[in-house]
Amino acid sequence: MRNLLCDGGVMNAEVTAEEGSQPLRSAEDWWTIALGSGLRWTIDQMGPEAAARVKADNVQWLNENKIGSVETNAIYAIGTKPF
Repeated sequence: MRNLLCDGGVMNAEVTAEEGSQPLRSAEDWWTIALGSGLRWTIDQMGPEAAARVKADNVQWLNENKIGSVETNAIYAIGTKPF
């Protein structure tokens, strides 16, 4: 992230990685998380039928594999680009 910002002209950026985990009350919670993340644009581009298939396949996989949480890691950066 720091290199990306530097290449864009932002020097001395403060970059912080944060590990996170979100418990799932049910496999359906995964879809709620996906819709509230950067995946939303991709899901919207699929169209409703494809998105429904992706949701169903993933919820089924989460249930079959007894997944109880998902990682929700993030990277935050603060910097100033000179004018």
